[in-house]
Amino acid sequence: MSARLTVMLAGLAMFAAASPLAAVSTARAAEDGGTRSVFASGAGNRALSMGGAFVGVADDPSALIWNAGGLGRLQRMELQATHAAYGDLGSREDYISVALPDWRWGAAGLSVRYFGIDGIESRDDGNLLLGSDLSNSEMEIALGFGRPLSPGLSVGGAVKLQRQSLAGFSGSGLGADIGVLGRAPSGLRSRHGWADRLAWGVSVRNAVQPAIRLDRESVRDPSVLRAGLAYEEPRIGGRPALLAVDLEKSPGMGIKTHAGVEVRIHPLLGIRAGLDAGRLTAGMGVAWRDFTVDYAFANEDLTSIHRVGISRALGRTISEKREAAARAREAALQATLDEAFQKRQREQLADLLSRVKTAQAAGDHEKALEVLGTISILYPNQPDARLLETLSLRERAKRIAADSLRARLAADSARIAASTLERKRAAASKPAQPKIVEIAQKPPTPAPAVPTPAPMPQLTPEQERMVEELYRSGLGAMAERRPDDALRYWELAWSMAPGYKRLAEYLKREYLIRGMDSFASGKVDSALTYWERALQVDPDDPRASSYILRARTQQARTREIMSGSR
Repeated sequence: MSARLTVMLAGLAMFAAASPLAAVSTARAAEDGGTRSVFASGAGNRALSMGGAFVGVADDPSALIWNAGGLGRLQRMELQATHAAYGDLGSREDYISVALPDWRWGAAGLSVRYFGIDGIESRDDGNLLLGSDLSNSEMEIALGFGRPLSPGLSVGGAVKLQRQSLAGFSGSGLGADIGVLGRAPSGLRSRHGWADRLAWGVSVRNAVQPAIRLDRESVRDPSVLRAGLAYEEPRIGGRPALLAVDLEKSPGMGIKTHAGVEVRIHPLLGIRAGLDAGRLTAGMGVAWRDFTVDYAFANEDLTSIHRVGISRALGRTISEKREAAARAREAALQATLDEAFQKRQREQLADLLSRVKTAQAAGDHEKALEVLGTISILYPNQPDARLLETLSLRERAKRIAADSLRARLAADSARIAASTLERKRAAASKPAQPKIVEIAQKPPTPAPAVPTPAPMPQLTPEQERMVEELYRSGLGAMAERRPDDALRYWELAWSMAPGYKRLAEYLKREYLIRGMDSFASGKVDSALTYWERALQVDPDDPRASSYILRARTQQARTREIMSGSR
């Protein structure tokens, strides 16, 4: 044995004799043959005060230590820290952990644990004091991730680095943990109310065992299998409570039992108690808004341990983040649809103005004024349209004046050539009483499509899924520029649930633009049909009412002109 290793062992002996932390570790080592590291005792004041029965609970950042599957169920970012000091020799224990949940991917976690003591005396084989400045420190850094696979099941794992430094020797080892956390099956929960409050968990600490070599031989930290149940009893003595029990098994050791209870005696105060393999534990937590102070007590064989820690929840919950993301997606989609709607209007207006200019260039100002009338209905107060209308009216006035002049000249020539016939022509040209033609305006035929649905009974979950699928399919079709498919999807969804999300808004807007396309193409009846559908979706929409009124006015004028021509 080397002299350096002799010094190390002597220091360890003094460390075990003098330090309460070492005393606790020595007592635990007697149970497991000295094979397990000090990190096997766990961390987190809430978990430790409940006797280490936390595998089925795992609902705070210490889930990274007890059951990484619990990370997938965390709802908010949370920070947790604990400190404990033992005796007068500078021994200490520190722990800090942070969990970062994300609604898309799951939750990541990071923890750092440290045990250390300074001022250890070193002596040789003859008990001669060689020095009193030796130290021992052990550190574990873990990085984990957990993700829900379903509403009742989440899984997770962690990789970790363990490092130990003792009397000038040091070594490191890598390991890994895995865990699963779940609820009772949904079928069981639906039949038994108590199953709604039951959770279970399984974890394997050191599924990959870290091995640390200080001098010549590597020492592995053995695997630990834990299984636990947690039951959220609504009331114990009229107070909300949590019951938990874990079973622990390590190689070469018997099964250990851990049990704990937490009772919320006040919204700001919770008390805890437990049995950690037969040893008494207790603690309490004082909460104020998102800040909590935790205290844990453990009655070990050779000493008692007191731990004080804090935890702080930050930011929004997963549900709030998911809702905010959904609102952001809806807003982005709404902006896309708005832009598409405005683009279609701009293109339609540009096409109508182009048709006006083409007609004017061909000298067909009657056609130009007809198209300008359509523009005035669909897009009133367009400055370009007003300028073009002024040009066409001026040109038509010139043509009418020229035609009138030619008619007068022809009339004068006829009077000079045939004065005898002038009196007869004057008599014949005497203005007759205007014939009043009563036009029977045919009432518009109501649009047959998209009938107003009768009040629907409450939708079943299957119907709700169908409506959501139709709604999303319509959005996807519109994004892919398949408006006909989108309209069919939305009409089916609207017939089942008219008030679903923004369905009525999307449907009404599509009817409006289709009616405008039809009206611009001279298909007044088709335009009326679409606008009447829009009015069925939203009876108070002013645009649909205005378009319908103007289209019917134009229909009446057309009938009057046709009747007069006959």
